[in-house]
Amino acid sequence: MHLLIIGGSGRTGKFFIEESLQKGHTITALVRKTSSLSPAGGLAIVQGSCLDAKDVETAIESSPTPPSAVVVTLASLRKTESPFSKPVSSPTMMTDTHRVLIAAMKTHGIKKLVTMSVFGVGDSHPFVFFPTRLVLDYSGTSVAIKDHAGLEKLVRSSGLDWTLVRPVMLTDGERNGVKVFGNQGKGVGSVPKVSRASVAGFMVGCLETDRWNGNTPVIAE
Repeated sequence: MHLLIIGGSGRTGKFFIEESLQKGHTITALVRKTSSLSPAGGLAIVQGSCLDAKDVETAIESSPTPPSAVVVTLASLRKTESPFSKPVSSPTMMTDTHRVLIAAMKTHGIKKLVTMSVFGVGDSHPFVFFPTRLVLDYSGTSVAIKDHAGLEKLVRSSGLDWTLVRPVMLTDGERNGVKVFGNQGKGVGSVPKVSRASVAGFMVGCLETDRWNGNTPVIAE
C-alpha cells in the first residue's frame, strides 16, 4: 500500500513511518523541511505545506500511482509542553489542513483517511476525568480542542472512509498493544496514557482493515 502522511516529522509520525515501512508499505511524506526526516528505502520526502493545495497536489502526484490512503499525525504546537503555554500554531490549523486534504483526496479518488485526533473532543469530552476536563477547557489546550472539533466535523461529512483515532495522554514509552474504549472513552479511567509508538501502531492497523471506518476509537494502554 502506498500512503501519504501529513505530520510525518513529528514524534508520532516518525513511529508511524518506521512501522509502515517495516510492514512493506511505501510512503510519501509532505514536510516543511526535508531535513526533518532521515532518508529510507520506500520513503519519498516532499517539501511543502499541508495548508497549500498546490503542495498537497505535488505530493500526491509525485508517486507513479496515487496513494491508497492519507494519514494525518499532525499536532497543534505550543511554546512549551505545559497545557497553559501559549499556542504557536494557527487556531484553525488542523481544520484548514483537512479542508485542503479532503478536496485533494476527492480530486484524486483517494477514499481512506486516518487522522490522529484527541480524547476530549466532541462526544468524548464528558468522559474525561473532571479535573483534566477543566484543564482542557481553560488552558492553552482549549484552542487545539476546538480546532480538532472542527476537523472532526469536516471529516465526518466528507463522504470518505475515515477513522478519527482519539488517543489519551501521549507518552514516549515503548510500543505496546492498546485497548479501545469505544468511540467516546467511557471507562477509560482518571489518568490514562498511551505511547506515541503504540498510537502509530494502531493507526497502521486502521489502514490495513475496514474495521474502524466511520469510528472514533479512544485508545489507551
